[in-house]
Amino acid sequence: MSNKDNLDIAHLRSFLAVADTLHFTSAAYICSTSQSTISQHIHRLEAQLDCVLLKRSTKQVELTDGGQALIGMAQNILRQQERVLAHFHKEQLHATLRLGITEDLVLSRFPEDLRMFRQDYPQLQIDLTVGLSHHLHQLLADDRLDIVCGMRQSSDTHGQLLWEDELVWFSHASTCSLAPDESFPLVTFPDRSITRKLAIETLNRIGRPWHIAFSSTNLSAILAAVRAGYGITPQPAFLSAEGIVPVDASTLSPMPRVEFIASVQSSNSDGPANAFIKKMKTRLNKKQKMFSL
Repeated sequence: MSNKDNLDIAHLRSFLAVADTLHFTSAAYICSTSQSTISQHIHRLEAQLDCVLLKRSTKQVELTDGGQALIGMAQNILRQQERVLAHFHKEQLHATLRLGITEDLVLSRFPEDLRMFRQDYPQLQIDLTVGLSHHLHQLLADDRLDIVCGMRQSSDTHGQLLWEDELVWFSHASTCSLAPDESFPLVTFPDRSITRKLAIETLNRIGRPWHIAFSSTNLSAILAAVRAGYGITPQPAFLSAEGIVPVDASTLSPMPRVEFIASVQSSNSDGPANAFIKKMKTRLNKKQKMFSL
């Protein structure tokens, strides 16, 4: 097999850097090399593939159709290399972890988890996506994320269980007291949200009239709406924010418990994603033992 039959990983990295920035100088900075080296890598890659990947001019760089097609394939090749190296060198992870988490975790325990993980794997780059659970799991299914940490109903079975928690009604102090027959002002996420689904099921079960007073895909916006007096929101018990308080449990029916999980694709079961899950479980187990003393 000749060298022409082997793709050079360094050439692919240089190409992806140029494809991302559309600028040779910026690509050289990202790859910690010279602009001339980046140019050589692209030239050799184009010669090997017998395809023009980039349109160059004095003012701009553009991707050709061939260049667009190569992006996804090159990313997959690099990810597979990272997984191989991570599997056989777990103590020295040098890779990128594409992590998806729900926004409530960003506002709670996630920074502590990430700090502890970074202490063990300082060379690992994190590419973080924050969103709703159903959207993150779709990205995972499309191989655009390596791991998703979020919420599931206790009746679901997908993902690895990390911990479980209660859902609590939160409101501003001025909207805590509602007459029994007053329509319940619900501040929540859009359709397909687990907390929205469970809140509506709970209100319907007790025959309580309700209406959507405020809806957003952004948790910070939801909390701001609660502070502004729009209504009451169902959130995990661990969530705390200035200006909101739990509603007296005796005035409303309690909601089901939820579970927080980590999900990976079966092909990603080794390497950085698995190491991150193990780190989270280790920290949670230590905390549970402390509480049981």
